[in-house]
Parts: sequence; structure tokens; C-alpha cells
Amino acid sequence: MKRVIRIYKFMLRHWGYLASGLLFMFGFALFSGASITLAIPLLDNVFKKGDQQIIHTDISSFLQAAQKTIIEFTQTQGSLINIRSKDVLEPLLERLNEILLQTDASLLLWMISITLVVIIIIKNIFYYGQRVCFANLRGKTVRDIRDKMYHKYLYQSFSFFNEKKIGDSLVRMVSDVKILGKFFIRSILNALRDIFLILVFARIAFFINSTLFLISLLILPVFSIVIHYLGGKIKKYSKRIQLQSSDLFSNVEEKLNSIRIVKAFSRENFEMDTFMDINQKRFRYWRKSRIYHAFSVPLSEINGTFIGIVVLLIGGSQVLNPEINFSLGSFFTFLLAIFSMQHPMKNLTKAYANFRKALVSLERISEILERETEISEQQTQIRKKSFNNKIELKNVDFSYDHDDLVLRNINLTINKGKRIALVGGSGAGKTTIVNLVERLYDTSAGKILIDNIPIDTINLKDLRSLFGTVTQDSILFGDTIHNNIRYGSLNKITDDQVQNAAKIAYADEFIDSYKDKYEMMLSSKGANLSGGQKQRLCIARAIVGNPPILIFDEATSALDSESEQAVQLAIKQATENRTVIVIAHRLSTIISADKIVVLDGGEIVCAGKHQELLKSCEKYKTLYELQFEDQQNK
Repeated sequence: MKRVIRIYKFMLRHWGYLASGLLFMFGFALFSGASITLAIPLLDNVFKKGDQQIIHTDISSFLQAAQKTIIEFTQTQGSLINIRSKDVLEPLLERLNEILLQTDASLLLWMISITLVVIIIIKNIFYYGQRVCFANLRGKTVRDIRDKMYHKYLYQSFSFFNEKKIGDSLVRMVSDVKILGKFFIRSILNALRDIFLILVFARIAFFINSTLFLISLLILPVFSIVIHYLGGKIKKYSKRIQLQSSDLFSNVEEKLNSIRIVKAFSRENFEMDTFMDINQKRFRYWRKSRIYHAFSVPLSEINGTFIGIVVLLIGGSQVLNPEINFSLGSFFTFLLAIFSMQHPMKNLTKAYANFRKALVSLERISEILERETEISEQQTQIRKKSFNNKIELKNVDFSYDHDDLVLRNINLTINKGKRIALVGGSGAGKTTIVNLVERLYDTSAGKILIDNIPIDTINLKDLRSLFGTVTQDSILFGDTIHNNIRYGSLNKITDDQVQNAAKIAYADEFIDSYKDKYEMMLSSKGANLSGGQKQRLCIARAIVGNPPILIFDEATSALDSESEQAVQLAIKQATENRTVIVIAHRLSTIISADKIVVLDGGEIVCAGKHQELLKSCEKYKTLYELQFEDQQNK
């Protein structure tokens, strides 16, 4: 219920559309009811032969008589709006019926026809109004939910994305929100309209013949029990469908992003079989859901037919019985009211089935909306725009799963202006350290300080603006070169600053050779650039905001020798007068570092300069000799 209320809160942000839609909806229901009541005078007064004297042969005479009768009644009984009992209204209805009988049949036929046209026009104006209002309400609510979900995704920590598949996130953002908008929000709004219509038609039927109306209601309980059973089945299979959809999207996203590997190992047939298996499971769940869903409309139709037959048999016998005052016009209007209730009731059964289906998507969406990021900011944050002294890691432990430690008792000081290198085997914890320093994760134990300030008390945007990061994967967006470079700073960046960053990164050499230069559009992930070109753009992006600290996480490990040489020149140019943290597998690139920190199994085993470590650190010496031997063999 809490999750349903959350969606209502999203809707209530646009209460103007909601209130206007409800007003139009109420008007539509009232005029829908009014349209069928015209059957009473049509059958009882126009087409029924009588021996009454015709007094009213023009509209003015008829209206004057009707107005006089109503005024006299209200003077004794009060406002018509406050009258609820049929017995109180009976004298007024009998007097109006006499006026109708005294009115020329042709005139009455014209008045009923004109009134019906006016009512239908007004009814459809109200219908159009509620459709427009509710379309805006639904669209804006769906937009707000997607905005909130994307905000939640963007501010999750790295651990969230390590656990969750991107395909699952896409299904929740696109498919689940679409289902929620279509089958939850729209179904609720349409259900409100149908409930208004049912109440209006039920009131008319009850007013005409309360006994017959109550008899017709006896069939509803059995119908409701069956509908509830079907709703449970629909919800169960809808949940399975969405889980399979997540697997389907995740599989497609992963394999298409890795199409080079798929083709390299000729695994097209294998991947096709895997996809078909997942898709077949989804189809089976979808088919079962549709089978149960298909029961709802025929069941509603059968229910309506049973009610109609009961009403026809009992009501018809009352019309034929001269001792019961139940006219053909009243009976026909009663039938119209009962059968007019069938379509909204049928819609309600479909809405209930859709509602149960949408609850699955609501649960999946709510899991994201309710999830709090592990990287939280304190209410009182310290604003920090500069790096003045040092970074300190004190007794830092870290675990991804709160069980096995990835880092143990890390103590490290990085002084301003120094070049620090982190080396070690795969899984030693090098990248984890820089991720902790940038607060992409929080430590499991210990503290990280910048200028003696704990980083968890620093404003998160301020903290991350102190760093410029270049990773092993050259991640670029499908946008212009200019916008990709400018992406590296939250501040307003001028064209001169973008070009200067590109020049420092030696990226201007190839950018100037393009026809559109900085306005050239990059393909997805920068696929129309070479590895070295992409990495130099990444360096330009890292330095465009002039951060005091640069991080290079194996920035050249995926490049060939020629590209690596160009990127190393760019790194050398970019790192002047900055604090630098370098992660490297190739020790030849960090020999000149001010401090080399050697990690093994999540612990710092030694630290110092290159020559010192060759003499004192067995682990470093082994790594160096292995690489040196490889180079000699080459």
C-alpha cells in the first residue's frame, strides 16, 4: 500500500489535471445517465395512445407549465438536490407526467430529439475534457517516475552496478514504467470513470425499481470471486515475464557489446540458442498470462447476460401485470441503465486484471525508488575547492561483499605535487584504492583524509572535482569531440579551454585534420577513432577542469607501442605541476615516480623509489625481472 501511495503522490504533483479530469468525468457520467432517461417520455408519452386532452401545442406553453409545477413543489419540499426519497418526488413526477400527456406528441418528439442531441454533445465535451486532462496527468506522472528512477541510478555506488545487470535497469526504466503508466495509472483513471458511470446508472435503476435492481445484484458475488482468482494468476505470470525480460535484455546488451568476441570464436549459433531459450521461456509465461487474462471479458459478458435475463423475465412480468405501476418506458429505461452498466463493469474486470499485472512492475520500480545509495552525504558538508597538502589513508580495510577483505590495513600518504605509482599483480587492490580515494565506494574500516579532512564529510561534487581520471577503457560518448572534452568539468568551459586541454594532451594533432574539427560527431564509444586517439581525448577531458590531482588507471596497457608512446607524451605534458596517482602494469612507465607502492593480496608490502625497491623489496624485484625478461625475449 505504501508503494501505491507513492505513485499517488507523483500524480498529486499535477493535482490541477486530476481535479479538472474528475470534474469532466463527473459531468460525463451525469449526462450519460440523463441521455437514457429520455426513453421514459419517448415510450410512455410519445408513442403511447391516450385519451388525454392536448393542451400544450408549443414549447413556451409546455415550459411554463413545467416551470410552474416545479416551483410549486420546491416551495413546499425545498431544493430538488436535497431530495433522496422517491416517495417525496412521486407527486412531482406524476404532475410532470400529466403535463407530458397533455402535450402534442409531435412537439414532444421534437423536444426529446433536440434535448438528446444537446445532451450527447455536452456529454462528449466532458468526455474529451477528461481524456485530455488524464492524458496529461498520466504522461507527466510517468515522466516524473522515470526522472526519479534515473536520478536514483546515477547516484548509486559502484557496488550497485557490480551487482545489477544493465539490461535489468533498462527493463525497469522502459518496460516496467510503461506498464505502470498503461496498466496502473491509466487503468485507475479509467476505473474511476467507470465507477462514476456505474453509480449514475445504478442510481437511475434503483430509483425506477429498487426491488428489481437488488435482485440483479445477487449474481455479482460469484463473479467477483472468480475475477479475484484470475487476478492472482495474472500477477504471478506477469512477475515471471518481467524477470525473463530482464534476462533477455541483459543477454542482448552483453553479447552485442561483446560482438567482437562472439564472432572471433564463432559463437553465433551458441548465442542464438541461448537467446531463443530465454525468449521461449518468456513466451510461455506470456501465453499463460494472456490465457488467464482472456477469461475476464467473456466472464463479464456471461455475467451481464445472466443479469439481463433475470431483469427481462422479472421486469417484463411486472410490465404485463396491470396491478403493478411499472410502465413500458420505465422498464425500457431500467433495461438501458442495467445494460449500460455492463460495459463499465467489463472495463472494471479488465482494469483489475491490468492492475494485478502492473503491481509486479510497481514492485520492481519501487525497489529502485526505495534504494538508498551506499555513498551518502552528511547534512553538514564541508565545501572544498582546492588541494593544499596531502591525501592520507589510515588503517583502511575494504570488502565488496562485507565478508572477504579486498584491502587490509592500508596506510599511505600522498603528498601534494608528488607522483605516486601503485603496482602489483591483478587483484592486488590497486584500482580499489583510487576508487576509495574518489569515494566511489566507502571504506569498510579506517579513514581517508584530504588535507586532514575526512572525505566522507566533504561535499561529494567538490571532492570529485579535485580529481581528473583516465581509465584503461577509453570511454567516450556519441557526441561531438568538443562536448566529450568539456564533459570533464562541472564549471562553464570555454572553447579556448577545450582547445588548450586538447593541445596539452596532443589531441589537437588529429582533431585539426578533421573537416568539422571539434564539432565532429563521434560514433558510439568513439568507435571511429583509434585506441591512442581515444585515450588522448580522455586525457584532455581529465585535465580540462584543471584538477589538482590526476589518476591514470593503466591508461596505456591496452595500446600498441606507437600509440603508447604518443599517450605517454600526453601524460607527461598533462601531469606537470600536479599530484599524480598512476596504476601501471608496465614498470618501465613509472620508474621515475616519487614513490612506488607495491601491493600484494590487498596489502602494501613495500614502498619507495625504484632503485630502493630493487634492493629491498622481493615482490617488486620479481615483477621487474619478469617484465625485463619478457622485453629481452621480444
